[in-house]
Amino acid sequence: MSVQSENDGRGEDTHPAYSGVMLRCGDKVLLCKRRDDIGDEYLPGYWSVPAGYVEEDEEIKTCAIRETFEETKIELDPSSVKFLSAYPAHGGRGVFYDYVCMVDSEFEPVLDEEHSDWGYFGVSEIPTPITDEMRSDVILALEL
Repeated sequence: MSVQSENDGRGEDTHPAYSGVMLRCGDKVLLCKRRDDIGDEYLPGYWSVPAGYVEEDEEIKTCAIRETFEETKIELDPSSVKFLSAYPAHGGRGVFYDYVCMVDSEFEPVLDEEHSDWGYFGVSEIPTPITDEMRSDVILALEL
């Protein structure tokens, strides 16, 4: 799938979907750390974009923007949010759709109960643990 296309490529896919938005400010992106005490299926202690489950009859991009707001209190203009990539979700339980949004300043998130930390990171500063796919998306977003 191509970077920043308007079509996320999901089509009629009926598998569970998850989505999130990577905020890029200059040469860094915002990542949030999942709390250590959440369920294993949610990757406790891992760094990721704010993200969550796409509700029934919800557009994937709409979910990504909604989850970003719910988890960080950062409001995004839908026209500035572009498709970045899609890949099998952790544990093979559906598909994860990642979006990117270029911002002019580093917004300070107000984290929800699912997260314990946050930061803006460049390619040489990518925190661990992080999934290989999310690491690849950080690099991809910073190459745009």
